[in-house]
Amino acid sequence: MLEAVLNAYNNVTTTTKATHIDCLAKCQRVSCSAAISVESNATCEMVTITTAKLSISANQVQQVIGSQVGAKVWKADDSDWPSPAVQLWNSSTGRNGSIQSVLINTTGCYLIKAAGARGGDNLLTNKAGGQGAQVSARVNLTAGTQLSIVVGQMGGSTSRNSEGGGGGGGSFVYRTGDQLLLLAAGGGGGASCLE
Repeated sequence: MLEAVLNAYNNVTTTTKATHIDCLAKCQRVSCSAAISVESNATCEMVTITTAKLSISANQVQQVIGSQVGAKVWKADDSDWPSPAVQLWNSSTGRNGSIQSVLINTTGCYLIKAAGARGGDNLLTNKAGGQGAQVSARVNLTAGTQLSIVVGQMGGSTSRNSEGGGGGGGSFVYRTGDQLLLLAAGGGGGASCLE
């Protein structure tokens, strides 16, 4: 899905009875910034962007295109349209963090990045916990796929000389339906209690 906050856009054109090839050909003829084709209802939408920004202010409008199930989206290489991204952070504290979910609306190849949480510190010895692992993978996903995301939380810190910091939690991404693990990033170790 392409998502952008736009100051201005023009030449939003929707045509029917269009295949994916027709849609791309028409987009190229009018030098559009993005083309969205939905084969199930044979529609093609072409958009020319004049400006695009990621921040929202009072005079800006958020426009989302390509969110229809089964939509295929193409973006021109020279377009200043920002790449789509979804960022998820840990949603609670303690051992009972929630599992977050994302619904994939557009079939395509997605880059998924995950980072394990940092380990807890030892405040008495002034030692920091270890950094969590950072991993990424490109995954082909079809429209309608639901992903479950577990975001690791930082390990607990201590100020005692007889104990170390807690280990950081791992971060995981898996398909909700069949629980197939797509990505796992281990958490960092807790700081030592030794001087």
